[in-house]
Amino acid sequence: MRVILTGAAVVAVLAGIFLVRPDAVAKADDKVCDVLTGWVSRGQPSGQVAIVEIDEASLAELGRWPWPRDLLAMVVRRILDHGAATVVLDMVLHEEDRGAPSVRTAYRAGTNDEVLAGAMSGRPVVIGYAFRFDGAPASDTACSLQPVPLAVVGPGEAWGSGFFHATGALCSVPQFSKAAAAEGFLNAAPDSDGKLRRVPVEIEYGDRQYPSLALAAFGVYRHASAMELRLNAREAARLRVGTQEVRLEGPSCMRLRFRGGRRTFPHIPVASVLNDRVPAEMLQGKIAIVGGSALGLPHPVATPLDPLFPDLEVEATAIDNLLQGDAFHRPAGLRVWELALAAIAGMAAALLLARVRSWWSALIVLGSVAAAWAGSTLLLATTGVLFSPLPVTAVLACQFPAVTLLNYLLEKRRAERTERQLESAKEYTQEVVRESESRYQRLVENVNDAIIVNDTEGRLVFANRRFREWFGLEGGDIHEVVLEDYAAPEWRAALRDQHERRMRGASVPDHHEFEAIRPGGTRMWIEARVTNVEEDGRIVGTQAALRDVTERKRMETQYLQAQKMEGIGRMAGSVAHDFNNLLTVINGYSDLLLSRLPEGDKDRTGLKEIRAAGERAAELTRNLLAFSRKQLAQPKALDLNVVVAETEKLFGRLIGEDIELITWLSPELGPVMADSGQMQQVLMNLLVNARDAMPLGGKVIIETKNVEADEDFVRRHPEFEPGSYVRLRVTDNGMGMTDEVQRHLFEPFFTTKEPGKGTGLGLATIYGIVKQSGGRIEVASMLAEGTTFHVYLPRVTTEQPVQPGAQDAATRWQGSETVLVVEDQDAVRLYIRAVLEDSGYCVLQAANGPEALAVAEQFPGMIHLLMTDMVLPLMSGREVAEKLKAARPRIKVLFTSGYAKESMGSGGIVSSDSTYLPKPFGPEELKAKVREALGNPADSGRTPGSLGAGA
Repeated sequence: MRVILTGAAVVAVLAGIFLVRPDAVAKADDKVCDVLTGWVSRGQPSGQVAIVEIDEASLAELGRWPWPRDLLAMVVRRILDHGAATVVLDMVLHEEDRGAPSVRTAYRAGTNDEVLAGAMSGRPVVIGYAFRFDGAPASDTACSLQPVPLAVVGPGEAWGSGFFHATGALCSVPQFSKAAAAEGFLNAAPDSDGKLRRVPVEIEYGDRQYPSLALAAFGVYRHASAMELRLNAREAARLRVGTQEVRLEGPSCMRLRFRGGRRTFPHIPVASVLNDRVPAEMLQGKIAIVGGSALGLPHPVATPLDPLFPDLEVEATAIDNLLQGDAFHRPAGLRVWELALAAIAGMAAALLLARVRSWWSALIVLGSVAAAWAGSTLLLATTGVLFSPLPVTAVLACQFPAVTLLNYLLEKRRAERTERQLESAKEYTQEVVRESESRYQRLVENVNDAIIVNDTEGRLVFANRRFREWFGLEGGDIHEVVLEDYAAPEWRAALRDQHERRMRGASVPDHHEFEAIRPGGTRMWIEARVTNVEEDGRIVGTQAALRDVTERKRMETQYLQAQKMEGIGRMAGSVAHDFNNLLTVINGYSDLLLSRLPEGDKDRTGLKEIRAAGERAAELTRNLLAFSRKQLAQPKALDLNVVVAETEKLFGRLIGEDIELITWLSPELGPVMADSGQMQQVLMNLLVNARDAMPLGGKVIIETKNVEADEDFVRRHPEFEPGSYVRLRVTDNGMGMTDEVQRHLFEPFFTTKEPGKGTGLGLATIYGIVKQSGGRIEVASMLAEGTTFHVYLPRVTTEQPVQPGAQDAATRWQGSETVLVVEDQDAVRLYIRAVLEDSGYCVLQAANGPEALAVAEQFPGMIHLLMTDMVLPLMSGREVAEKLKAARPRIKVLFTSGYAKESMGSGGIVSSDSTYLPKPFGPEELKAKVREALGNPADSGRTPGSLGAGA
């Protein structure tokens, strides 16, 4: 309890320090965040931003700064002539320039300001201006700038306390403000140590809002007409510009993700632009930022990655972050979670250090610190959220010495007290031992566990009957026997080390497990509980209770293997489910386009290739679902020769170049009724088994043949019934198997491979698939002579279905009923709507359950069919169907899903008024299934909406 209280005190003190956040802590936190962002920031620029710099060479060629405004107008025009999408003037032009333009820049009469305004008017040009902030005197300067068309969404729709406020405005020349496509402010927001990590994107001055220069450029480049600012309880959290969302923190600031050091973006001298020395592709379609980089022109700022970072590159970085949507983010509420995690880690460390009093505790604490840093880095790299590991690091760094020192003092006091108690009870203990010796002897000899006593050298002093039976020591002298001699070779050094440390008085765990080898060579797992044997305060040996836990270990191993396979199955099923949604759109629209293009159209070849690739992808997803047990078996008449050819093409490289694969396929092979994906899995597992049996290379033969089970065959194979079969035979010339291995070959979890090298489920899976398909599997093998697997499947006869005429196919899927489509994937929903409307149906649509119920309630007419995905947000497809049927009893239901069995539920979904359509599906499958769900197409002539909502 004292250890826990000490740990809680350390956590409380450090939490208070981080809440007060003194300057030293704030700076340390900034440094930690700089390290994380430095690790993660490096990345490629978008390629859509270029810097046109007023450098030393440009000043030498075009004159000292400030330049006449007519020269800036020429720069703007030349940049736009080179194909730039947006021009950003990263400069503040306060005073007017009423001078006359020079001869080379005089596009029209007027002052230099009018020339520059004319160059900006109607063009995608963004110009900068400035604000005064807290600490500067207020200004009543009239500002003619256009505010942002901003919608505020948040608690009470009021500006949050964290919004970036200005106390005064410094406007550019009014005519520039009117001529520019957008205006923005140039101010930065350095932190307390002077480093620039964030830039404002929105600013409030009076009752109006204005964008930063970077945001103004982004809005013009994206042609955004409106912006939406979302507030939370602490700050302005998100800004939406068109479809782009910008995550904010603190006073409406965006945390920058610096791409690298200085001159990361393309730099183009102004003189090169004016003299047409710039390649066309350097500015084509880009945002060109114009500003000074010559000595004395810019105001360098300090950044975490570079102590002097020109303003131009800060603006370029901010614009690039907006374009790629990858700026970092550290919301104000995250610090509470940092402290909460630090508190949890601190208390967990206290509990750990109270129980684990060895060097392992130091490694675990150090590993926890490393995990906090690694987790913060991973979170930042994947989501952009900046989570500081400093609180966790500080708590663990302080917790370890404090708790360790307390542990030492408590252990020392406990040891002294124990020593006194032992001394006073020594005589009594000896008396008790003498009185109970005979009783103890009987108990020890008859207990189910093995009990042994070792001396200081590790030799046995005593061993009960159970131990002697385990290791064949009955009737022999045990005094020269050492326990580690019966341990597995890999455990002997550890057992010897533990014993020697115990003899030295070091702290060693009293409970451990190891493997032992019995005289017959079989292994057994032993759980040992060891205590020291002391005489006169000296350790003279150890005594241990040993328990056989072999069966428990075997069950644990099987359970872990089953969990792993279940996890892999869930992952495979989830991936296949998502791909089914994508393939529904790809394959469906491919079919629609193919049906609408004439035969001679040049685009049909490409569309057919897309459709063929989509079908192959659909087959792969069906295989994934079969592996994960989320795909119902779909048996159909198969030609095993085709399955072998497909498997050879898919998995030929699986067996390696040193193994020769030969196929002998019977051309007269009959069809079998089985699932194609499952048959491919059978072949794949057999090939893998053959490869593992031939580590030095060899030959694998796959053979197919028709077999008749006559009386002689049935006599040799009693488990067969007379009839016609197709035999699939896989033969290798590998190591072969013993009779003992063959007897257990198809048992789940049985494997002859080393631990961790195999699951023991491959051949068990094959056995289950073959049995499910109504077949039999046999194996023949001899050591050093190879192995042959025979798979027998019943041969079936099939009839070629009669294809309906073109006129029937075109008309029988048509309809005029009303169908409500509920699908959360927009692309799938739009595809279904396009197919059904093309077939004459009236289509209503919804993205989730509540929306579907609202659409149905507002629709006055009859809804004939509900077509819904089984897995939906907010409400499952089954719940939607139940609620709609309660309101509209005559409505039919068609369920769809990328899963099969799991999504249907234990009760199933198919009933008299509901149907099921698995994903992916093509237009014809969709129309056929909709027609099947609705029933007789003759009923489709009724006008949609002819019945009331209760119909």
